[in-house]
Amino acid sequence: MQLGYSYKLKPNQEHKSKMNRWLDMLRAQYNYLLRDRNDSYDQAKTPRLGNYCELKSGGEACPLTCSVSKNYSIGYPWKKSQKNPRRSAYEAQSSSLPILKKERPWYKSIHSTVLQQTLRQLDVAFAKFFKGETGYPKPKRRSRFRSFKYAPGQVKLNGNKIYLPGIGWMGFYNSRPIPEGFTLKSVTVRRKARGWFVSLQIEDKSVPPTPVKDNTEIDPLRVKGCDLGINKLISLSNGKTIANPAKQKSFRRRERRLKLRQKAASRKNKGSRNRGKSYEAVASLHERITNNRSAYHWGIANQLVDGTDALVFEDLNIKAMKSRCKPRPNESGSYDSAKPTFHERNGQSAKKGLNRSISNAAWGELVKKVEVVAAKSGIPVVKVNPKHTSQKCPKCHHVSKSNRKKEKFVCTNCGHYDDADINGAINIKLRGLKKLGIDPLDARLR
Repeated sequence: MQLGYSYKLKPNQEHKSKMNRWLDMLRAQYNYLLRDRNDSYDQAKTPRLGNYCELKSGGEACPLTCSVSKNYSIGYPWKKSQKNPRRSAYEAQSSSLPILKKERPWYKSIHSTVLQQTLRQLDVAFAKFFKGETGYPKPKRRSRFRSFKYAPGQVKLNGNKIYLPGIGWMGFYNSRPIPEGFTLKSVTVRRKARGWFVSLQIEDKSVPPTPVKDNTEIDPLRVKGCDLGINKLISLSNGKTIANPAKQKSFRRRERRLKLRQKAASRKNKGSRNRGKSYEAVASLHERITNNRSAYHWGIANQLVDGTDALVFEDLNIKAMKSRCKPRPNESGSYDSAKPTFHERNGQSAKKGLNRSISNAAWGELVKKVEVVAAKSGIPVVKVNPKHTSQKCPKCHHVSKSNRKKEKFVCTNCGHYDDADINGAINIKLRGLKKLGIDPLDARLR
């Protein structure tokens, strides 16, 4: 069983300066090794016939395939093993760390496992790219590179103090004691707007993961269909709704305060200390809003899992929902002096507010938290196709756009009426039951 705990550190000024210096050096090393792989990738795209050997590293490259894992100029590409003598890109670049410390002695202050974990981070980024999960890795800016990681068995805990190799002992706010029997698996130190934090990944192999319930153990009446929205964050198939915190006065008050702080920061002189302090206040308020939303989501996740055998959500493409509207050219196709534009209005200004509301709701983060809480209880979380869930009648299965009018649902075929969001949640539940292999009629008969 694995759990994640996060604590706020209490570093002194020496600790802060050392960790900031580490981040700058690690970011420079990350970008340097990324550029090496990019150069190898560009070389592989040259139109040559057959494999060729780079004289600098002795590495083999094939122009017909991506050579990110074959060709590199940093590190030695061969090892003594007879079964698999070729090193991977990570192994080759990792073999160059001793040379790096000789040529740049200031890198000796960084713990060796921290340097290796940074190389592993780059390797994982490329692995995700080749799987199609993310885009091509890009160089890290200072604002986007804020953490470093330790390997298992390096960090020590003693009460409310933690030992970070290469940095030393420092205190932390022990808000949640670690349960007995759990050991540290990985440790990540992260700089945020409101201070330094440490994330602990703990594991207890003696506690097996909770098995997921199968369809024979699921009571159809204890299955909840969840319809995600903006006015109401979640509408449940049992008729209950969960409010959206973004619609509350406290959240709107913070948004107004954030807008004022952003305007004040933009007026400061570029490069001045006052401008830096102003943007620190903006980042601090951003983090406070994020923490409040995250805490609210965790509460919702526990509320949904309580007394439930299965949860069904819509499989939403949130990125596509927030995409820009397509341009709408003039019907005449010519420039009009009375209306100085080649395009008609496409509603992007109105959609901008909708996109902001979708981002504030953070549906994706909410579903991830629900999946984490549900996994601890063995409750399956099912995602179904959301097509026509808001236009379909659950009684006669009639589908029509005219069935829904804003927040109301009235079937034009049988006259069934209900709240539009709750009606959508019922349709989501019925589709989830089919996906689980349960006859939806069983829920009505029981």
